Amino acid sequence: MTGTEPQTLTDLLRALERSGDLRTLARECGLSVRELRRRLAIWRRELQAEHEPEAYEAEGGLAGGPAPASALESERDDGQPVPPGAESQWPVLTAAATLARSPLPTRSKAVMEIFTDGASRGNPGPAAIGVVFRRKGGEDLAEHSEAIGRATNNMAEYRAVVTALEFCQKWGVKRVHLKLDSELIVRQLLGVYRVKSPELRPLYQQVAFMSRGMAEFEVTHVRREQNAHADALANKALDA
Repeated sequence: MTGTEPQTLTDLLRALERSGDLRTLARECGLSVRELRRRLAIWRRELQAEHEPEAYEAEGGLAGGPAPASALESERDDGQPVPPGAESQWPVLTAAATLARSPLPTRSKAVMEIFTDGASRGNPGPAAIGVVFRRKGGEDLAEHSEAIGRATNNMAEYRAVVTALEFCQKWGVKRVHLKLDSELIVRQLLGVYRVKSPELRPLYQQVAFMSRGMAEFEVTHVRREQNAHADALANKALDA
């Protein structure tokens, strides 16, 4: 065997994670490429925890704890087109760009709950963002879908957040709860991870600056299926 060939099942799983051609396997499994890559990473860490504890600890893995930053930093969206008819499951919302005022009820302390997502086909490649604005505990209010040119998936994720906050500034919204399915971006915004990428740092700083003037600002990670509407909007912009 050469030094590049897998020596263990862990090595094989790692090689699969890094493969640039997982689409066929993902399709056969009924998963997105991103979800398949995520599961491969989980299985590899579980194997390391059981059979290679020293290597597992070296990667920063803790039983029951969060994934190592290295795994999250390689996170990407598969950017696959939304299947025909899939968009019909979502209500047609008012375009955020057409609203001069906040869609939240006036004279209230209602919280704007915002679901954001970014997609890149090629990572980097053609990219787009999707945003859904919702009254916390209430109804969906507005949406935004926009192609942003060439970007990585993580850049698109940040651009979606920045765009959402720009709308909130325009509307005078001071209470915001962000919902994202990118663990990396969430942990960077919460200060758990440092922002090392020179491409992401200006976007991170922009979010940090824009959120300072808010009376309430929360960032929460959600499962991808909970963010499916924003994901569909991002893919819709890519397909336009």
